[in-house]
Amino acid sequence: MHAIGLIVWCVIAIVLARALSRLIKSGWMRNIVFLVLVPVVFMLPLVDELIGKFQFDRLCDEAKNPKIFASIPVGEELYFPDGRWRISSSPPLEMDENNRVQAVYKSLVRYESNDWQVTGAAIRIRGSDTRLFNRKTGQLLASYRMYYTRGGWLSRWGFEKPSLVSDQCLAQTDDSFYKRMLPFEKRGGHK
Repeated sequence: MHAIGLIVWCVIAIVLARALSRLIKSGWMRNIVFLVLVPVVFMLPLVDELIGKFQFDRLCDEAKNPKIFASIPVGEELYFPDGRWRISSSPPLEMDENNRVQAVYKSLVRYESNDWQVTGAAIRIRGSDTRLFNRKTGQLLASYRMYYTRGGWLSRWGFEKPSLVSDQCLAQTDDSFYKRMLPFEKRGGHK
């Protein structure tokens, strides 16, 4: 279906470019105008997404790295004795142990998120702020942003995903992010 739509639009772009170029009297100038107008008219439905792609990519570059403001040193409740992170260990933890570790994590960290619409963008872009707090003290530990879009009007109208721009960008909240926020602190007199 999309290929047929693309072919139909290509024909429409050629017909429109031909009609507009016929307004030019000179034969060689008419041909140049036609050759310039065909790609211009063809790309018109994507102009908002072309501009929006640059805006979206800029926002994503700014949001790529989450910010850490404070940390809560933890011991073997979230780490193995050798300092490996338990939450995403390989092989995975057994269910009971995983539930215990997740409960410890949730007792330390509280999340708050809010969504908003980015204003002044050529395409609709939604953003989400997530802040992580020390559950006991209320101190801000970290924050990060994520962005989402369905693309320009052509993408929203005819496609599941945007044509030219990614549909989302997520902050890099991998294990290293959580390990910086909850660093391993060996406790006790072990040497």
